[in-house]
Amino acid sequence: MPTKQPTSSSAESRRGSQSSRRTEVRRRASGTNESDEQYALISVLYHALQGAETCGFYVEDARRAGDQELTAFFEETREEQAERADRAKQLLAARLEATPPDADDEEEDDEPEEEEDDDDE
Repeated sequence: MPTKQPTSSSAESRRGSQSSRRTEVRRRASGTNESDEQYALISVLYHALQGAETCGFYVEDARRAGDQELTAFFEETREEQAERADRAKQLLAARLEATPPDADDEEEDDEPEEEEDDDDE
């Protein structure tokens, strides 16, 4: 008996719920309330900067070895990583500027402060 293939909408629904669960787990584990998009941009930024730094080491190794082709390749790769990091910074900055303050932060500001009761003296 053939197995029933999931429909496109049910597969999309599962992917959406899996993504929601990952987001919730990430937010609970990190203690932050960052969106998936912000988290992804931060991750890409971090890894692009790490990649650019690592390629810098490879450039020096290739230069010491006298391999001009590898030197050029690693320099090009380092530049691409640096450009990727710059783009991620721009995108992240634009989204952080557009993000309204967290609702939890607003609630804390709206709470009335406790007044000291002078009648107890």
